[in-house]
Parts: sequence; structure tokens; C-alpha cells
Amino acid sequence: MAFKSNESARILIASDQRAEVESLRKVIDQDYPDTALSFDPRRATEDFDEVRPDLILLAFNRIEHAQRYYLGLYRFGSVAHTHPHRTIVLCNKEEVRKAYELCRKNYFDDYVLFWPTPYDGYRLLMSVHVALRSLKIECDTVDETKLIRHAEQLSQFEKMLDERLTEGGRKVDLISEQMQQQDSQLDSAIDALLKRFRQDLLSETGAAHDAKLLERVLTTFTMEELRPLIASGQLAIEPLRLWSSELQRESATHLAQTRDLVKLVQSLPRRILVVDDDEFSQKIVSRLLEREGLEAICAGSVAEAMTLVRKTHPALILMDYMLPDEDGLSAVRRLKSIDEFSKIPIIMLTGQRDRDTVVNSLLVGACDFVAKPINPTVLLSKIARYLTGEPSEELTTANAVQAQAGSVSVSRNRLDVE
Repeated sequence: MAFKSNESARILIASDQRAEVESLRKVIDQDYPDTALSFDPRRATEDFDEVRPDLILLAFNRIEHAQRYYLGLYRFGSVAHTHPHRTIVLCNKEEVRKAYELCRKNYFDDYVLFWPTPYDGYRLLMSVHVALRSLKIECDTVDETKLIRHAEQLSQFEKMLDERLTEGGRKVDLISEQMQQQDSQLDSAIDALLKRFRQDLLSETGAAHDAKLLERVLTTFTMEELRPLIASGQLAIEPLRLWSSELQRESATHLAQTRDLVKLVQSLPRRILVVDDDEFSQKIVSRLLEREGLEAICAGSVAEAMTLVRKTHPALILMDYMLPDEDGLSAVRRLKSIDEFSKIPIIMLTGQRDRDTVVNSLLVGACDFVAKPINPTVLLSKIARYLTGEPSEELTTANAVQAQAGSVSVSRNRLDVE
């Protein structure tokens, strides 16, 4: 996505205080004239979809109203999930601590103490500048997950190209060999034809002269007509042989560079999003991942997770089954409904070992699950399986699940809870 300049950056002010927000709009218009307002909660998602803002200013009477508004964009809309944007929430002195905590947890990107009057008139404009600057950096940053996916595709293309070039060279050699065999077979056929004619003509009195004449005619025809045709065919193949050999030599250097690039990209730390409202569990899992050279980012709620998925594009998500604002199943279902995020593998983390938990996790689109308390070996092996894309038994409710030992065993046609 190409980022807009300040003059064309779109800003949406969402609020339940129309009178005061009109004055707020005048402040923003000093530097950002393209500003829209959203007051009707029934049109919240429509307003966002129409404006597609780079920044949302949440100017509500209470922060909980701002939370409800912003969460609604994710629950009832589809554009907010994928459209890059930033959020600034305005608050009063009594809610500064709460605003700080929400921003620290990634519900919002920043807050400004603004009600009832701004202490620093330029503080809001500066926050807007900083937010849009960080958005530009995000938009200009290469998505590592997509880069790794492209590197894997490039590696597959390299293998295919090498196979096709080798196969093409073999076919050229085969055609040349077949033409040489046909040349030899033509010689034999002409010799046999001459022998037969010679025998037939010599069997008749006085035909020796005719036999010699016919032999000279056929020999001349062979040398002047047939052999040039065969030779021209072989000459026509030779440039193809040279082209194939040259292409293989030239490709070797580029393919070697491609392999180096693929290795470099694949060596980048893979980003894992850990969604769990228990901070102690977050720390345990994060340390486990970081020891394996993986990058861990944490979210304590579905709202925070949705924001981080959009901003960071993780390679894999560990999703807790129970979360404070929404259950993990709903979050998985929503992520799988968005094309941009639908291919991200999601492993459910759950303290429940019953059959319905497993089945429901798979039905909404999770690729696997790990029971709590987490077994580090089991968790890391499953993460490695889905990060590398190695073939594994598909988890389905029809044929079943290769479930964690000691929690759920799976037969061919049913799930058995141990």
C-alpha cells in the first residue's frame, strides 16, 4: 500500500459529542484538511469502510465507549481487519491510567489528555504526526511472512527450472541420436533397394547396363537430395543444443544466488503471536519460543490480537481457548474469514481436554491444539511442523486428529477422550 502525504491523509473522528468534536475538527484541519466525522453508532462500520482512514481519533465521553466502538469495527465490519490505520483515544484526567493500560496492551496506539480542555494545544497534532509517521514505516516495511512465502515459491521454481532444463537437454540429445539412427537406417534401406533392383535387372538378359544406370541415379539422388535434408535437420538441432547448454550454464549462477537468498530469508526469525490473557503464560511461552530463535509477540485479548495480526503479519498464532473479551473460537473463525489472514496456521491452547473442545477448534479452522499445562516438546514440534510446511496428517473431524498424547486419542471414525 502506498502511503499518502499529510495533505491527503484521511482522518476519521468518531465521537458521541458532536458539539465539542466540531471544534476538535478545526484543530486537526490546520494540518490535515481531509477529515471526516462519525457520530451514528449504527453507521460505524459503513463510515469506516467509506472513509478508509489512515487514523481514527476516538473522542468519546468515556473510554469504554471508545472500546465498544472500535471493537465493533472488527466484529461487524471486514475492512478494519486489513486496512492499515492508527488509533488515538482522547481521555479525561480520571481515565489517563486506563488509557495508558489500553495503549500498552495494543488496544489503541496512543492517547491524549484532552477533556475538558487540552493542556497542550499542540499535543494532539504532534500525536497525529507521530501516528501517521509510524504508519508510513509499517506500510513501507516488507511483510516478512510474505517474503518467506515468496522465497519458498522461488525455491520450488528453481527446482522446476532445473528439472525442465535437464529434461530439455535430454530431449535434444534423443532427437539427435534418433536422426543419426535414421541416417544409418536410410543407408541400409538404399543399399537393400539397390541390391534388389540389381538382382531383378540382372536376371533379365542385357539388363546390366540398365542396372548400373539405375544405381548411379539412386546414388546421385541419395547424395544430392536425401543426405542434405538429413544434414540440415541435424544442423537445425545444433543451435537448440547450444542454447540449452548455454542456458543451463547461465542459470547455474543465478540459481546459486537464488539459493543463497532463500537461505537468508528462511534464516530470519519467524514471528509467533501468542494470544493469552494470562501474563505468566505469555512470559513462559515467549521465553520458550525465543530460545528456539523465534520472535514472540503477545496479546491479552481478541481486540489486541486482531490489531497485532494486521500490523505484524505473524507466521503462526497460538490462540487461547478462553479470552476476556471474546472466546478464541470466534477469533479463529473471524481470522479464517479474511483472505489476507486465512492461511496463517492457528494452534489452540486450552486447559479443556474434552472431545467438543477439540472438535470445535477444528471446525472453526484451527490446524491443531495443545492442552495446558503446555508440554514444551509437544508445542515446539507442532510449531515446527506448521512453520516448515512439512506434510502432516490433516486434522479433521471426519478422519480425525493426531491428538496430544495423554489428552485425546483418535480412532478412524471417532474421537476418544482419555
